[in-house]
Amino acid sequence: MLRSLILALPLLAACQHYDKAAHFAAGAAVSHIVTQETGNPTAGCMAAIGIGVLKELVDDVADPADILATGLGCSLTLAF
Repeated sequence: MLRSLILALPLLAACQHYDKAAHFAAGAAVSHIVTQETGNPTAGCMAAIGIGVLKELVDDVADPADILATGLGCSLTLAF
């Protein structure tokens, strides 16, 4: 999982702004940890989405695309 994430980061950074790649990576990490601890991939995805929402709530300027990028990070956990 971590190996796949590390390999995917340069591709994400090339395709999207670095900020979105960082959000994606954070979502993947949160999702992976929660899924490993609970054995429930749905809980992992919900945690990634929740972290994305909470982070944007504390930002001065919220960006819905950041929430989406963080939530999409769970796709790595679901794929592997």
